[in-house]
Amino acid sequence: MKMWRCEICGYLHEGEEPPDICPKCGYPKENFKLLDEEEAEMMRDALATREKYAQIYDHLEAVHKVAQEGIDLNLDEGCNEIFGKTQKDIETMRDTIKEELAGHAQECIWVKVASDGLMD
Repeated sequence: MKMWRCEICGYLHEGEEPPDICPKCGYPKENFKLLDEEEAEMMRDALATREKYAQIYDHLEAVHKVAQEGIDLNLDEGCNEIFGKTQKDIETMRDTIKEELAGHAQECIWVKVASDGLMD
């Protein structure tokens, strides 16, 4: 399937034709560029990777919440230490993912487009 990129905002669209109006920035279809197959495949890979990072983020958020519940129980020093370390490790993983995505974004602006939502 063909992939089109809005030259104004980077929005990606798959289909035989670009949309009449970009759903992200509102510019007309004349601002869309057809990506060659190599570039389109790179974007599909970037989008798939972004989806995996989003899934990891969701799981990390759930574990962070459970660790906070453990801290709130205030059972004993050893348990609190484990729960606190878990939260710190999660923050480290989040930072690592953000750094990885930022590095890709510097190499290729369109990878950043695929990572929107995790860079906040």
